[in-house]
Amino acid sequence: MIISKMNHREITKKYSELLNKVEFATGRKEVVGLLKKAAKLKSQIEINY
Repeated sequence: MIISKMNHREITKKYSELLNKVEFATGRKEVVGLLKKAAKLKSQIEINY
């Protein structure tokens, strides 16, 4: 996933999509993987803004 070329709106949208996927995830590994991706995006939001 290329985060550096995404703008704030795109990062925020992707972050919210990942959190929605977490709500419907069934397995522990799936949830952990999605949360890690969401954390990466959130840190990118905080760094840039």
